[in-house]
Amino acid sequence: MSELERRILVVDDEPPIRKLLARILERAGFEVVVASDGLEALETVKSDASLRLVVSDLRMPNCSGLDFVKRAINEYKRDFEFILLTGDGDKTDAVTALRLGVREFLDKPIERADLERAALDAQARLQERDREVERVRKLELENISQSKTLDDISRKLGGAEQEMIDRLSLISQYRDIETAEHCVRVGLYSQLLAEMAGLDQNVQRTIRLAGILHDIGKVGVPDEVLLKNGKLTDDEFKVMQRHTEIGFAMLNSSDNPVLGQAAIIARYHHEHWEGSGYCVGLSGADIPMIARIVSLADVYDALRSARRYKPAYGHSEAVNIITKGDERTSPEMFDPKLLGLFADNHLRFESIYNSMPDQLV
Repeated sequence: MSELERRILVVDDEPPIRKLLARILERAGFEVVVASDGLEALETVKSDASLRLVVSDLRMPNCSGLDFVKRAINEYKRDFEFILLTGDGDKTDAVTALRLGVREFLDKPIERADLERAALDAQARLQERDREVERVRKLELENISQSKTLDDISRKLGGAEQEMIDRLSLISQYRDIETAEHCVRVGLYSQLLAEMAGLDQNVQRTIRLAGILHDIGKVGVPDEVLLKNGKLTDDEFKVMQRHTEIGFAMLNSSDNPVLGQAAIIARYHHEHWEGSGYCVGLSGADIPMIARIVSLADVYDALRSARRYKPAYGHSEAVNIITKGDERTSPEMFDPKLLGLFADNHLRFESIYNSMPDQLV
């Protein structure tokens, strides 16, 4: 194991047990970091991005092991492995933890061999998932770089059209730099949704390229609005809404079919199925299908990404917000068929997100 892969967080409110657990794991070759309860553990995880492997007691004051697991999963964009220490009265919490994805439970008092085995098995699972994420990332990047639209003009242009799309998307990214790979991920989610919706391969490839440009109109939004920290006023939000029409005007004059589809997406990707969106106020099937697809993809990635006005949400919380709603989002905003496809296949969206994590530009 590398130095980072040996790091493990031990969380327990009883100093003797905490010391014993640390000693066992250090003898097994791990570098141990300790915390006395869930709140301290959350701060430790927040400040140390290398900590993904955790041994935690379930019963602790201030913040229980279960509350710690829930918050860590929801608040930090990280692939964790948790080993939970349980007693006779913890079975209900253990069931809840299982639903959160926890794989390892050890009964107290802890046997040294059991703890060593659990830690090594959990570490092996992390390493295997890391290898899979890297494999998927390489495949997706190859898919992007090798993609060709199927119309005659694109075949003649070869890689020139892809480069043009990439260059244009960079304009948008450099004007809103919080999530540099947001535009590319939205294109990939959109291609996936188009595939699941049964659209033909031409549309699937086109929507991936065109979806990258969905926010290109932001280049026309003043910095004091686009880059504002905090909530926009009503007047500022009206200015922000103009990015859909600006994007449409930028792209609609081209004879290139991909840019023509991108213009439609730019204009209508903030329309809502129930009619509450902008700028035109379309509803239902009057909203172009490609815009309905990009709308859902855009919301998922926006929830997963940190913004100046909000933290990044974990995958489970993002899915819950889209499918059940919160104060800003409701399921009625989305095409019901597409929403159902997303709900049934949301792990494929998570895979794309994990394969292309945000990087500062």
